[in-house]
Amino acid sequence: MKIEKRIALITGSGQGIGKAIALTFAREGASIAVNDIPFNEEKAKATVEELRALGVEAELFLADVSKEDEVTKMVADVQARFGRLDILVNNAGINRDGLLHKASGENWAAVVAVNLTGPFNCTKAVLPGMRAQGYGRIVNMSSLTARIGIFGTGYYATTKAGLIGLTKVTAVENATKGITCNALAPGYINTDMMNKYPAEQNAKLIATIPVGRFAEPTEVADAALFLASDSSSYITGAVLDINGGSFI
Repeated sequence: MKIEKRIALITGSGQGIGKAIALTFAREGASIAVNDIPFNEEKAKATVEELRALGVEAELFLADVSKEDEVTKMVADVQARFGRLDILVNNAGINRDGLLHKASGENWAAVVAVNLTGPFNCTKAVLPGMRAQGYGRIVNMSSLTARIGIFGTGYYATTKAGLIGLTKVTAVENATKGITCNALAPGYINTDMMNKYPAEQNAKLIATIPVGRFAEPTEVADAALFLASDSSSYITGAVLDINGGSFI
C-alpha cells in the first residue's frame, strides 16, 4: 500500500474533508492521529472508531491549532504514542463570509488564527522530528479562492493565499532533508460548508464547473494521498488545483 506503516497527523479530521483524508490514508495502511477541537469531540471520537474498524491504529488528539502551546503538546503526544510522525496534513479551517468594505476585525483575526497561524504552528512543531529522521510529507489545504477572486471571500481567500506562500518556503527550506511540502487548492466540494447555501445559488456554481458537479471529499483525499506518498518524492512546493473533481 502507498503509505503503509506511515504515521499521519491530520488536523480538523473529525469530519468533512479531513475525515475523508483520514479514512483514505487508513485504507492505505497508515496509522492516524486525528485532531479536532473539543467542540467537535464526539464526531472526532466516532471517526477514530471508524478508522480502528479498518484495522489501523488511531488516536484522538484534541487541540486548537491556532494556539502554539496546544500544538506543541499535541505533536509531542503524537510522537510519544506512535514513535514518530511522517505526514502532516494541515486541513483545519474556518470560514466567515463578508464584503471587505464591511469587514470585521474580529472575523479577520479568527480566520487568520485557524487558517494561517494554525498551519504555521503545526509545521513548525513537526519539522524538527522530520528533519532528524530525514523524511516527511506536509500537505497544506489551500483553496481555489486563493487563485481567483470570489465575491465575499476576503478573509478566507487571503489566508489560503498566505498558506501557498508558507508551502513554498517550507518546501525550499527542507527539500534536502527528505521533506516535501505541497498544497491542494480545492474548488467547490460537497461538504457542509457548501450545502449551507441555497440550492439555487449552488446550481449556479455547478453550472460553472466543467464536470457539472461539486467534487466529493474522497476525491480531494485521493489527491492528498498522492502528495503524502513516496510517489510524489520529486514534487515539492507545488499547488494542485481541484475544481469539481477535475484537475485544472
